[in-house]
Amino acid sequence: MNLDTKKTYYLYMLLIAILLVGATLRSPIASVGPLVAHIKSDLAMSNTAIGFMNTLPLIAFGLFSPLVPKIAAKLGIEVTLLVSMFILSFGVIFRVFGDSSVLILGTLVVGIAISAGNVLTPSLIKSTFTKNTGFVVGLYSITMNLISALSSGLTSSVANSGTFDWKFAMQLWVIFPVLAIVAFFLRFPQLKIKENLTLGNVHNDIATTVWKSKFAWAITLYMGLQSLIPYSLFAWLPQILETKGFNGNQAGWYMTIFQLAMLPINFIIPIITSKMQKQSFLTITSGIFLVVGLLGVLVINNNWIIVFLILIGLGTGATYSLAMMFFVLKTASVKKSSDLSGMAQSIGYILAASGPLLLGIISQHSGNWNFSIILLLLVGLLVSIFGYISGKDKKI
Repeated sequence: MNLDTKKTYYLYMLLIAILLVGATLRSPIASVGPLVAHIKSDLAMSNTAIGFMNTLPLIAFGLFSPLVPKIAAKLGIEVTLLVSMFILSFGVIFRVFGDSSVLILGTLVVGIAISAGNVLTPSLIKSTFTKNTGFVVGLYSITMNLISALSSGLTSSVANSGTFDWKFAMQLWVIFPVLAIVAFFLRFPQLKIKENLTLGNVHNDIATTVWKSKFAWAITLYMGLQSLIPYSLFAWLPQILETKGFNGNQAGWYMTIFQLAMLPINFIIPIITSKMQKQSFLTITSGIFLVVGLLGVLVINNNWIIVFLILIGLGTGATYSLAMMFFVLKTASVKKSSDLSGMAQSIGYILAASGPLLLGIISQHSGNWNFSIILLLLVGLLVSIFGYISGKDKKI
């Protein structure tokens, strides 16, 4: 294998590794929602307890995101991601062996591991695929949401098949972190500790510029609020649909349809966004999709609800892709991209963590899901406001 061939091989293996990391970022979380009825029955957990459990990955994102760039500065981005895939594999397998406390602890471990992929992947793409950033971010986003969508539908089908139980259905998604480990090992000669990208020691200093920037805070709030909606729906949408008269299998596959609707937008938005100086029109439009879709979920009790779930899927797909692109487009260097990503995902995911918990508490006390959906509607309006600010032609 000559030098050019090796270089091309390692670059393609890196792209495959990035896509496999993307496949791990939501599937271990999205696969829990369709299993809530089984978990409540088997482990005697209340809506509040399950809501708390579903917030743990988001809390982990928030607490560990600021630490990830510092770890990557010592180990390198790819080695850090490789280690996180080992931890994630352990967490996905481990969390079903025991009672509710083990499930909760395992879910926390899963969240800690996913933090590394959330923070480092945009910087990895910005550093390595400088001429095709929008295209690669699109592939990454579409992979993440495709596998997340499949995890919702297939998890429900496997758990209700009569052949396998809900624990096996939850463990099934360990396949992707394992494949990511294989991909990184196939790049092993390139995984040099402090040379596998350009973060080096730049994170040894405190990134005061980003944390003092009002524009960075707008992007952070946009990131957090737009994340609150899908993660709340990952946790509770199947239960919301079941209260509207749909059975468990229907609810699981309707959740899959909601996530599949994200896919074309995940691919298109990064490509379009990378060619635009201002993205405020896109942020406002996607916010409108969220609000109209959630209104439909609030009032519709028949199969027409699919139309509104698709609208929410289009809105959440667009808002997530825009947030990822803001880390790349609104920063002047790889260092600032990583700093902004760490800040936005730290504060943003702590904010998003309140969603599943609040929805669980509100539903348990009100006896229905209407007030919970109204809360998401208000969040959708805030997403539009902070999206408009974040989409301005500025850089940090």
